[in-house]
Amino acid sequence: MRFFGMIRRLFCTVLLITLFVSPCLAEGVSDENKSFTVVDAGLDLTGEISVHYPVLTGDGEIAGQVNALIQEKTGAAEYLSRAARLMVSGGSLKTEWRGGVMGGVLSAAVSAEGAVESSRSTYLWTAVTVDLRDGHEIAFAELFTDEEAAREAITSWLEETVAPDLSAHLLNSELTPLPETFLIEQSGLTLMYPVSRLSTLSDRAGDIRVGWNVLRDVLDLDEDSIPVRIGAEDMITMSARSAERLRADASEGSLTDIPVKIGDSMQELTDRWHMLTDPDGFEGGRLFFLEGGCFRGVSLMTDDLDRKWEKSKVKGIRMDQGCLWGLCPGETPRSEWLTEMGIPDRTAEIDAEKAEMNRLVPGVCDYYRCGDYLLQLCSDEEETLVSIILTL
Repeated sequence: MRFFGMIRRLFCTVLLITLFVSPCLAEGVSDENKSFTVVDAGLDLTGEISVHYPVLTGDGEIAGQVNALIQEKTGAAEYLSRAARLMVSGGSLKTEWRGGVMGGVLSAAVSAEGAVESSRSTYLWTAVTVDLRDGHEIAFAELFTDEEAAREAITSWLEETVAPDLSAHLLNSELTPLPETFLIEQSGLTLMYPVSRLSTLSDRAGDIRVGWNVLRDVLDLDEDSIPVRIGAEDMITMSARSAERLRADASEGSLTDIPVKIGDSMQELTDRWHMLTDPDGFEGGRLFFLEGGCFRGVSLMTDDLDRKWEKSKVKGIRMDQGCLWGLCPGETPRSEWLTEMGIPDRTAEIDAEKAEMNRLVPGVCDYYRCGDYLLQLCSDEEETLVSIILTL
């Protein structure tokens, strides 16, 4: 009886804790134009049971409406209830979230791992995207001028670009039909798959980020559209404004929507995201590849002091795919960034030997100093961007 009394008291404590929210240092962001802020709510009961989910603070009426939708669409309320039951029956349940507010739009995704629906361990994505002007849930079709054409464009890109690389890294790789769960960010649209259709070697449900540049021809870029409000147009267009945003992000030691900062611990990053493949070597260091749609085409650069890397720090971030403030590897001509970013602080030729040592192609590399960091834009012999690299 004493044990069950303790559990009842713990459950009441759980309910009280969920009413308290604290700033989410890793993922939550504020809207630049409104007073809305996303914060982290939830609790950690044991090392195996923790539930976290986003909460919107701001205008009372809209925030209340949106938070009810978050609870419904992400399953947060059920996860909290299930966590309390698992304290009695035993089991593991961990949820975490990512996302934020951009241009009056909230988009957030919650990942749940463990005894999500039954005692059997699994992995599940849920997500919600809301227009904070009126509180309605944003549908996939609202992002595009032609929904069917958008789906066809994504399907073609998945089949031609993504599918050939997946088999070695995933247990399941059924990319089509497209899943209904999605997250939108400044850099692109992330598709969240059921674990039965797309799963990593670590048994996590897979996700794939589609850069807005892939959807350029079907993206709704009318004034006041959802993509324009969240900054998607600036992501796919090289301009003075996008160049300024690029420099600002780089000066912070990070690249937009890649959840890594130079100086971060590789051990902590691999614990959270898991390694996709074994590290690869380059001149003076190693390249690490992590699981997750946000790391597709992205590698992390570390030292090469010895074979053990557990104490290594991130020395650089390299992006070979996607789009970043008008810079799209495989698409953007060098002339565009020279026009908008100005004369580089330094330019160096990449000959065949240098290219092979650094997993690049022959061409040139332009260096721009951004605060304490160095932004490197590498182009091939046709002067088309191939890699974006940020280092100390």
